[in-house]
Amino acid sequence: MLDDDLFNGMSDDSLESLRHNIFTKYVATVETFVTPERLPTTSHGTLCHSQRVYYQIMVWMGMRNTMKTTEWGWKQEKYQLIQKPLFEIIQCNCSVGYNSYRCICRRYRIPCTAACGPCQTENFDNPNNFREVCTEDEEDDTDS
Repeated sequence: MLDDDLFNGMSDDSLESLRHNIFTKYVATVETFVTPERLPTTSHGTLCHSQRVYYQIMVWMGMRNTMKTTEWGWKQEKYQLIQKPLFEIIQCNCSVGYNSYRCICRRYRIPCTAACGPCQTENFDNPNNFREVCTEDEEDDTDS
């Protein structure tokens, strides 16, 4: 297996166990912060990357019309294609609100998520605000 050679793993190691083993070795020996890019990818990350690479090769071979982009690791959001994992990790930490183009989420035309910063907790005009609103009935249930 290619990952075995790249990361000095055993042939029966899963990517997750290999990632964990390398992480624990780094933590034990490195004096600085362990950066994620020095670790092997997860199985899901490998699958998504492989799908996108395969799709790109098919595009280069002129077979784009025979494949649906959304079945190969991409997500369609309005009229824009974005990689699913990228869509899940983009987050802003804006303090000016969603209506400003300084908001990364707005710049990429995606909704803010619960992982976003002050725009989720402050009273900004964010149409995608994920703050939970507790109704009076729910408040009564928590008191008992």
